Amino acid sequence: MTTGFSILGSNKALQEHWIKRLIAAIIDGIIIYIPLFIIFNVIFWSAIWGAGWYWWGWWWWLVDGLVVFLYFVLLETTMHASFGKKVFNLQVVTTTGQPLGFGAVATRNVFKIIYPLILLDLLLGLATDGDPRQRYTDRVAHTTVTRTDAQAYVEEQFRQMQYVPPHPHVPPGAWGQPQPQPGQQPYQQYPPQGAAQQAPPPGGWPQGQQGAWSPGAAPPQGQWPQHQWDEKGQLKPPVRFCSSCGGELAPRGDGKMACVRCGLVY
Repeated sequence: MTTGFSILGSNKALQEHWIKRLIAAIIDGIIIYIPLFIIFNVIFWSAIWGAGWYWWGWWWWLVDGLVVFLYFVLLETTMHASFGKKVFNLQVVTTTGQPLGFGAVATRNVFKIIYPLILLDLLLGLATDGDPRQRYTDRVAHTTVTRTDAQAYVEEQFRQMQYVPPHPHVPPGAWGQPQPQPGQQPYQQYPPQGAAQQAPPPGGWPQGQQGAWSPGAAPPQGQWPQHQWDEKGQLKPPVRFCSSCGGELAPRGDGKMACVRCGLVY
């Protein structure tokens, strides 16, 4: 079983992928927490202060988790990426080929409501078999994060390396090939490279049909094209014959050929 942890230490492309996503998450965090800090520490400070620090912490975790969840769901549903992912040319896509919908986006971001579950989600995704770009909720939602730049094809090696089929083995007799006889080699044994060629048997190689060519024999008469040269040593063009009467064609001087027997012009 191949997991994200088994290749993370040696695969630079996978390391780069998760570094980009970490920096993208920091960018998204800055975008989220600046308005939250202004709202909760300036506008509602007096009301929350009167409820005590315990009440303040409880409200902070609840509202903060819901804001983070809604932020990612809204942007990934409409743009397929948060602002941080847009910076690094990353986007959320489905692994089934279906359009990315609200249900899949909500499923892959549900653990972001509670911060400790985000780390658990990441570790489970890297520790289980599958695409090492996926968190565990990505496996459930059938989604993943891919690149959109010119080098996006590099990311596909992560998906392909998970499902490498075994080398096919064709048993003897499959696909109509004859079964080997007892004591017979199932496959033809070829001589090693550089070995001397086998000498012909006494009497030469067996002859096939009449007129067939055998190794070492000259080709039958008339099968090779006959070339002629003129007095200047230039190759004469091959003789062409009339398709009507079979007479030899001769050039007329205007780029056309005429039959010397029937006069047909080509």
